[in-house]
Amino acid sequence: MIDFHCHLDLYKEPMHVFEQAKRKNKYVLAVTTSPKAFVKTSQYFKSAKNIMVALGFHPELVSTRIAEKKLFFDCMDQCLILGEIGIDGSVRSKSSLNMQEDLFKEILIQANFCGGRIMSIHSRGAVKEILQIIDKYSGKSKLVLHWFTGSQKEVEKALSIGCWFSINPNMCKTNAGNKILPLIPIERVLPETDAPFTQKNAVPYMPWDTTVTMFLSNFYGLGFEEMNLQFEKNLRTLLNSIKL
Repeated sequence: MIDFHCHLDLYKEPMHVFEQAKRKNKYVLAVTTSPKAFVKTSQYFKSAKNIMVALGFHPELVSTRIAEKKLFFDCMDQCLILGEIGIDGSVRSKSSLNMQEDLFKEILIQANFCGGRIMSIHSRGAVKEILQIIDKYSGKSKLVLHWFTGSQKEVEKALSIGCWFSINPNMCKTNAGNKILPLIPIERVLPETDAPFTQKNAVPYMPWDTTVTMFLSNFYGLGFEEMNLQFEKNLRTLLNSIKL
């Protein structure tokens, strides 16, 4: 199984989940919420070849962790994948919107100087802003829109500028998710959990959960194993598109 956006370090027992993911998962992208969290998480999870730790700076934390900005850019040279990054336009984060936008632009610009990066992007309440900035600054990078909640028109815009999408179990259950899924080519989709923030019956999803694979295999008219193979092909394409 593949999980392209999981907060592995934020489970109640992260090392227990980590040990199981090493056996059960083909690949896990362990996104982080701050540069300091990235440094610490990288130390804990460095022993697994199938688990990649992404360098993150969650937009909700930008205003309170801005002192970690230098650390973020110091780490970027060594990181193929950045996440979770982006812009959050929800009520509790709107006061820092300008700061978030400035940092997101700076990350995209610096990524181009580094030859491009793969990014897992947060866009809650800020889809319009995200797409405008991506259109102007994405350059050599490959951008994966995590838990995307935009309109059909915004999906089309995102696809036109080269974006990918990672789909979690919650998206499979909502009207908003079901409206945009028919627009996304099978070659541009990857599964995610966003766990432990997504849950089923008050229990966090695990990185090896099969909900998205089962849902999309039915949606695209493929067998379960065929869908897994498609995900693996997509992942290889994405990872091979950028080199450190």
